[in-house]
Amino acid sequence: MLKWGFVFLLLAVASGLFGVAVSDAASFALAQLLFFGNVVLFVVFTLLGAMVPRPLDVPHRDPTRQRDR
Repeated sequence: MLKWGFVFLLLAVASGLFGVAVSDAASFALAQLLFFGNVVLFVVFTLLGAMVPRPLDVPHRDPTRQRDR
């Protein structure tokens, strides 16, 4: 989604250079929407990841040790 934001931003810049005002404004608005959507999703998932409870004591398993049978 962020890649598409950059694509639309480049399209808006190219449209602005060639003087196509309608396409320029629409592409810029879409690029801005995709960019800020990514920022919001990043913040939400960062906060959700920080709230996941982690186990305090995880037993370490030695991969070189053979299992007792």
